[in-house]
Amino acid sequence: MSPLAGLSLVWAADGVRPEGTTLWLDRKAAAGHDSLSLLVFRGEAPFAIEGAALEGATIAIRSFPHLDEAWALYLLTCKRRGEAIPAAWESMCRYAGDVRQGLWPDRVEPEHAVQAVYLALAQHHLLEDPPRREAFLDDALAFCAIVGKKLAAGARLYDDDLVAGEARLERFVALLAQDHKLYDEDLGRSLGFLAELPGSMSGGVARTLPLLCIQRPIATQFKLWARTDVRAPGGRGYPLLLVEQDRKMIVLSADPASRAKVGLLAKALGERESRARAAQGKEAATWYDGKDHGGTLAAAPREGTALSFEEVVECLEKELRLRPIRKGSGRGRIVAAGALAAAALAGAIGLGWFLHTQDKPAAVADARPAAASDDGTTEANVPAKEGRPRGSKGDPLPAAEVISLIAKNDGPRSIEPYALVAGVCGYEGEHALHSPCRDARAMRDLLITKYGYKRENIIYLVDQPAPGDKADGVPTAEGLKLAVEKFRARFGDKEDSSFLFYYSGHGGYIKGARQDYGVLQPAEFFGKLANLPSSHKGWDMQDLVSDIRKGVPSKHVMLLLDCCYSGWAVGAKGDDELETHLGSLWKERAEVVLTAGSKGQRAWEDDPDERAWAWGGHSAMTAFILEGLAVSAAGTATADANQDHVVTDEELAKFVKERVPRSVEDKKEAKQTPTLFRFDANLPKSGQFLFVPKP
Repeated sequence: MSPLAGLSLVWAADGVRPEGTTLWLDRKAAAGHDSLSLLVFRGEAPFAIEGAALEGATIAIRSFPHLDEAWALYLLTCKRRGEAIPAAWESMCRYAGDVRQGLWPDRVEPEHAVQAVYLALAQHHLLEDPPRREAFLDDALAFCAIVGKKLAAGARLYDDDLVAGEARLERFVALLAQDHKLYDEDLGRSLGFLAELPGSMSGGVARTLPLLCIQRPIATQFKLWARTDVRAPGGRGYPLLLVEQDRKMIVLSADPASRAKVGLLAKALGERESRARAAQGKEAATWYDGKDHGGTLAAAPREGTALSFEEVVECLEKELRLRPIRKGSGRGRIVAAGALAAAALAGAIGLGWFLHTQDKPAAVADARPAAASDDGTTEANVPAKEGRPRGSKGDPLPAAEVISLIAKNDGPRSIEPYALVAGVCGYEGEHALHSPCRDARAMRDLLITKYGYKRENIIYLVDQPAPGDKADGVPTAEGLKLAVEKFRARFGDKEDSSFLFYYSGHGGYIKGARQDYGVLQPAEFFGKLANLPSSHKGWDMQDLVSDIRKGVPSKHVMLLLDCCYSGWAVGAKGDDELETHLGSLWKERAEVVLTAGSKGQRAWEDDPDERAWAWGGHSAMTAFILEGLAVSAAGTATADANQDHVVTDEELAKFVKERVPRSVEDKKEAKQTPTLFRFDANLPKSGQFLFVPKP
């Protein structure tokens, strides 16, 4: 029997009523009412048709119905069957209206909230191509029946878990749990600010509210998780969200409960839009001011915006006096712009914590005084040609000169960047690790989105890629070595290039007859290759640099090794005195290795239980690498100590070396000491490996 009980259904485009329909379940059909289902419940116009009069009725519903519309449809099917509508169901009608307005009244876990489970159900069926509409109707009306039955039996809609124990709904609860984990990845790529709202935008009283900005979130319910995120400053979620769904659609929204009227910003954004369109020879278009949403939205024109995400953030910085979220601002934090919270795993056993909820800067780089370095020098008092000792890197360049250099055709951006990014998470049993594949993806995405690496220039090896995430192969020892050996065949002999080798996985050491040695333990090391010699199943760490020299022609090479006992990769003295300035000889050969720890140290990753995360589900070292490389809206990275818009190898190492030991000591009562080793130190002229943010 059809769940529609004799009703005929037509799927309609949003805001357009199909001809010949008896009832139109759309907000425009009941202007001024927040809840359509409440009108159906009461039998009020325009939904006053009752019982048998519904025989043969044609109902139009949006292609992606709100919970309010789905509940209204369920009420109509009940009326068509002549069933009594319990008084207790009115609470669901009011709840659906609140949800339509963007409110979150639920007091149960978000993954079990009625509105969240419905949305997961709708997305599961209707975001497919083509949408599975019949399956949606079947599940949606069954979902409404489950909720309705429990309400009629006395359940409290806001306080009781209405989906617990319902086998038909378990998969949607599971989808929500997975989506929540994806939100943590989104959070790592986000920008966090404190926004100063004038009284005109916040009920007559000036207030400061947290703002979270994200481009193309992976989590389908990003807004839900952000609004309820206890890690936000103040512990009550992010009331302000700026989201770029694609390159043309950007929306600023405010939680209705915050009473913030961000729609007023549509004017300033519209003015910028007009200028951008005029420059492109396009017709003018305005930003939506949220007039039908209580002023809680400012949205790009329907046809898309001519503004970039960075330009929108820049506008908000001016209008709301945005300040990056810093240490101590709230109970939790996010990792800075594009920094994908992160980490490559590190340890044979270790499980550490990422500072999502502890003492780490929230979301964006520390805002430091312009060009101030740790030794007190500034771009104003660091001469380019005199006043400081010369060394193998030449003269230290002041920030102003570096910024000018970046813009030149033969500057740092002329160096073509390449990378090999590897993450191993297929270990089993006592060797199991929880984050490397996700961490490798985070590093890859950061390099692409913030540092201009081309996807085709990155060899991406993971053994368990996420759904929809395409890897270039499995990071076995053979796969890693072959990728390096075949580098020139794939990319050519371009010497004016850089090569970043990033590895997240197990590392160990082997006691030799006369000499111990460290070894990377990549995919299948403990599995089907376990009985092979270590030279076949692993990669001798002391061979890494020499093997890369043989296969990669790049003049600038950097290895980031986030694994246990990574100190075995060196055989050279660690560099303790790190210079924060770019040297005038930056073009010369550079070969550096940044390890997670010393020869005898484990590298720590987060707890497998998400509820106990303190490093965001990642490792200590890579969490801070990605935080250090996070790029603010101003175009500078957290580790950019002298604010010259370049992160040198030593600046990044200094940032990581200062933070990892304190964090691991605090969280695990253990020692972990990242170390930078220079293999170019004996050259008469040595360069630097550079991370140059995209313009």
